[in-house]
Amino acid sequence: MVATSTIKTIVTILLAIDVIWLIYILFKGYTESLVRTIVAGLVLGVVLYYLQTTSLQYLSFKAVKNDLFPPDIPQYSYLRTEEDNQYSHRIIYTFMLTPSESALERTVEVPPPPELKLEMDPGGQTFTLRDPESLNFVLEQLNLPLVNKGVPELSTITGNRHDQGIYRFDDYPLGTLTVERSLYQNKKVALSYHCISRIIIDSRKY
Repeated sequence: MVATSTIKTIVTILLAIDVIWLIYILFKGYTESLVRTIVAGLVLGVVLYYLQTTSLQYLSFKAVKNDLFPPDIPQYSYLRTEEDNQYSHRIIYTFMLTPSESALERTVEVPPPPELKLEMDPGGQTFTLRDPESLNFVLEQLNLPLVNKGVPELSTITGNRHDQGIYRFDDYPLGTLTVERSLYQNKKVALSYHCISRIIIDSRKY
C-alpha cells in the first residue's frame, strides 16, 4: 500500500511536465507528438482529480477497485461497550459475544461475523495478518481510522501462548488497536473461516 499523498505529488509533477512539454511542442510546431501529449495530460488530470476527491489514505489495486466500484456491504451485528480505568479508556466492538456463541449456528436474521483474511505461517501453528484490507473494510464501517500495514500474530512476538489469535497495532492513531480472531463455523452450509471476534481500542499506548 502506498500513501495517497505520495501518489498525488508524483501525478502533479508528471502533469506539470506534460503541460510544459505541450507548450514546448506547440511553440516548436512538433505536431506529431501533440495528440499523445494531450491524451497523457487528460489521463493524468483524471487521476489527479480522483486522488484529490477520494477518502482513501492509502492506495492499493483492491482499495481503488472497491472505491470506484463499491461491493455489497454486509451488515454486521456487534455490541459496542466502553471501559475506564486509571490508565486508559477502552472501546470494545464485540462481534461474537461469548466463546460458546462461536459454536452456534447463526440464523439469517443475525449476520455472520466479518471474515479476517490471514496467511498461515510456515510452522502451521500461527497466522499472519499480511494484507489489512479485510480489517480495514470493517474499520471503515465503524468510522474508525484505517491501518496501513499488516502484523504478525502477537504470540510470535511475545512467545506467550495466551497471545495466540491476537493482532496488535501499537501505532494506531487512537492509541492501541487490538484485534481478536475466532473461528466461525456454519454446519448448515459447510462454511468455516477466521473471523473478527473483537476489536479493542485502548487509549493507552503499549
